[in-house]
Amino acid sequence: MNNFYDWIFEQELDHSQVILSTQRGDYTYRDIQQGVEEYFQLFESIGDIKGKRIALIVPSVYDFTNLALAISKLQGITVPLSPLLRQEDLISVLDFVSPHLIFTITEHNGFHLWETINQWAATSLKETIVLESKGDMKWKETFYTGENNPLEEGNIQIIGCTSGSTGTPKGIVYDVDFVQRVGKGINTGLDIVDNDKLFLLAPATGVFGLAWILSTMQSKTHLVLSENFNFPEIIQLFENHASQKFITTPSLFKAMDLFGKSLGKPVLNQVSLLCVFGELVTKEFLQTYSEFPAKIMSFLGITEFGTVMYTENDIRNDMNWTLLPNIKYKFDSLSEEGIGELLYQSERPFLGYYQRPDLTSEVYKDGWFFSGDLGRINDEGKIELVGRKKDMIKKGGQQVIPGEIENVLEKHPDVLRVVVVGTPHPVFGEQIIAFVQKGREDLDSKELYEYCNLRIARYKIPDQIRFIHEFPMVQGKIDKVTLRKEATEQE
Repeated sequence: MNNFYDWIFEQELDHSQVILSTQRGDYTYRDIQQGVEEYFQLFESIGDIKGKRIALIVPSVYDFTNLALAISKLQGITVPLSPLLRQEDLISVLDFVSPHLIFTITEHNGFHLWETINQWAATSLKETIVLESKGDMKWKETFYTGENNPLEEGNIQIIGCTSGSTGTPKGIVYDVDFVQRVGKGINTGLDIVDNDKLFLLAPATGVFGLAWILSTMQSKTHLVLSENFNFPEIIQLFENHASQKFITTPSLFKAMDLFGKSLGKPVLNQVSLLCVFGELVTKEFLQTYSEFPAKIMSFLGITEFGTVMYTENDIRNDMNWTLLPNIKYKFDSLSEEGIGELLYQSERPFLGYYQRPDLTSEVYKDGWFFSGDLGRINDEGKIELVGRKKDMIKKGGQQVIPGEIENVLEKHPDVLRVVVVGTPHPVFGEQIIAFVQKGREDLDSKELYEYCNLRIARYKIPDQIRFIHEFPMVQGKIDKVTLRKEATEQE
């Protein structure tokens, strides 16, 4: 199949089956088809969209899905953009991807998306159509004249863009094969069976949200997902749809669990499988949910490449990874300790970065994708991840992997969480700084130095150990840039 619509609907379906649920309602296959048909008619009035980039800033999951399906069937390219983008980020991404059409709501959380987008379209000097909705999904069209905007060639389905407020935006090109790979990961890792109902708590209208929606729709699995992060609404949605399998990040799961318990509604106890992904699973998280009655597992996905591995066992017992079917791996530049960068290969190749063949050639060579993850094979014959190549610290001619030090320190019974970074040093090139969140008030650095001295090579022992009450976060992940800056300023 060369488009999402045929991939889903060219199979035998029960069109009355509810396949998608959000706060706005429940939707059957028939509802989806009818919604897509309405957008077919809208695009017919606009004209041929083959090869055109169409940006979607549409919080309604139902309309976002229908638009993506219609665009794919008509051979256009979907560019999902978050409604949380603000002026500088939004303009930077629009400059980068230069969409032919933009679907946007008027405003979101007090920010007037419409005004920023129209100011951009008026000054872009390219033909652009902006379609605005006040939230009712009735679209008002505004045409901007200008020079012809080049079309895309090939079977591109999606361009996923990063924001560009801290640098040049980056786009990743996706096709149907990418979404099929995500779907294979869902079905394999979650062991999907008939009548399963999945609850996804993650950004719904981005690339991975769209991939989950399309994949579960194709596999006939009912997906329930939130259109916002309003926890009372999320808990109500969960209560309305008793879902056996819950998929989210560790931090969002913990927030929802705590909020539910504060309301006297421990709703998550009915879950039979918890899948956490998208950020580090900490020792604190595993300790907090050591008695959680459901199995806890995880996926490893790469933004560029899709899902590659999953955990077969409960991660409270081990964090060993199993490759998905048809994914091959090898290590590049193995160290004496058996650690190297993980390279992946699939029958469905990586398409590359949008308009950046130079970046593509850096990570994709001879059919192998260079993930940037550092790993090794452990005593059980399983893949064990130990860190990221870009975080590697070079100290006095020795290469130090922060993840190794973090893993050692986090085994200390009174350490909750550790983040290790490298900062410049006038003699050794870099030095090792360990930020530690402690679980015992009188824990001191001397005790941790002695602990390290018995377990790791001398050159890996942190030069400084600094205690921290709370780690800075950005987009659900620890902000290592801020930690490095703080460490450098305190020299």
